[in-house]
Amino acid sequence: MKWKEPTFGATPMLKALTTANAHRKAQAFDLAAEQKKQKLNYPDWAQTWLRKYKEDWYIAQANGDEVGMRKAQKLAEGLRSKLREMATMPKWAQEQMQKETVRWMTAEASGNIMEKLAAEKAGRALREKLGLIDPNPNPEVPKEDDSKPVQIPPDNSGNDSFEAELAKFPESYRSELLKLHKQHPSWRFIAEETNVDFNSFLKAEMKNGLVCTEVSKYGYSPPWRDSKLKYDNDYNAASPKAVSYFLDPRNFLTESRVFQFLSGKYDKNTQNKEAVNKVLSKSLANKGDVFLKAGGNEASAVFLAAKAMVESGGGTSTLGRGQVPGYIGWYNMYGIGANDGNARIKGAKKAKSENWNSVDSAIIGGGKWINENYIQKGQDTLYSLKWNVNSFKKNGTISKQYATNIMDAYTKADRFSKGLKTVDAPLSFRIPIYKNMPDTAFPEPKQPLSR
Repeated sequence: MKWKEPTFGATPMLKALTTANAHRKAQAFDLAAEQKKQKLNYPDWAQTWLRKYKEDWYIAQANGDEVGMRKAQKLAEGLRSKLREMATMPKWAQEQMQKETVRWMTAEASGNIMEKLAAEKAGRALREKLGLIDPNPNPEVPKEDDSKPVQIPPDNSGNDSFEAELAKFPESYRSELLKLHKQHPSWRFIAEETNVDFNSFLKAEMKNGLVCTEVSKYGYSPPWRDSKLKYDNDYNAASPKAVSYFLDPRNFLTESRVFQFLSGKYDKNTQNKEAVNKVLSKSLANKGDVFLKAGGNEASAVFLAAKAMVESGGGTSTLGRGQVPGYIGWYNMYGIGANDGNARIKGAKKAKSENWNSVDSAIIGGGKWINENYIQKGQDTLYSLKWNVNSFKKNGTISKQYATNIMDAYTKADRFSKGLKTVDAPLSFRIPIYKNMPDTAFPEPKQPLSR
């Protein structure tokens, strides 16, 4: 029997010794020499925090925790940056900035993100009052700490940007985004500032019954149709209250509905067969490589796979099987061209015109068509495919919307969610912000609207 060297985890005693040793080294650190080198004056309150960050750094170093080491470095340098800035302020402003800086650091230590954001807001207001320009209001400035004895690789996780990105969202978005972040720390939520007035966009969407629904409470009583438009069976024009509800992004910041905002732009972190296969099922289960080819290095293969699953019923729809009467052998995996009013025939005609004569050619050709006509033009989410705010922003009209059904993005997000919320990757969600939105989200209609 061979001897095996025993291994031990970090016992409470070892942890206590590590902490005590780090505390001793931090207290012994020569801050006076550092002040001279930095050409800074450290007041007593700042010295306390700098020694804390030194202690955190030594603990992380002892545990081989490079992320912890990096974080302690950034916090220390952020405090030095604040001290440099405060040195240019009058005494009354220094006192206020000290208060907000300590408030921020205390909130950071306790994990209170909302308190951190409040401290940042107060600090920005003070700088504006003084007429100062602050290129980086976040105290966490990722610069090197001169005292570090080892070289640390850069952090490419993107997680450090969550708080900075969250601050770009209005208050009414934040509580739900915080919940999502706790559930999925690797997800990224990007504030998409549209610079579009919400009410003006709503008015344009409502023109001539452009948005339709089969749900009675989302429409009118009695049901109404614009005679100039063709509607599928059982669909009628949607009411402005319903459109307001579905247009308001704040109503869909949940673990499933947020997939309306999943970006279809290329992402190397999810451009792999394993991620794609998590989305696929049924007759498309062996098509992971085909979707990767369809996305290439321009569009997300995961996004295309999820969209094909929704539009073709997992490859089982008449269009997905190439079985539309009169168009046998022509495949359309994404429902391209299958507009309201005899949608299957229109989709099959589109497939024939594009020469999509197999499942693979429909996946690849259709993926490239979506990329060229939508993703590369700014419609890279289910939400923006349904509500084309970019078109309205450019010319004040509604055009190139992927569907007229008011619930199009809402229902398709379910399939995306089922396939993707278990994928361990930094998925990106682009969430729009409009001008002149109310403080709270628009409520869901409970009954149809009278005309």
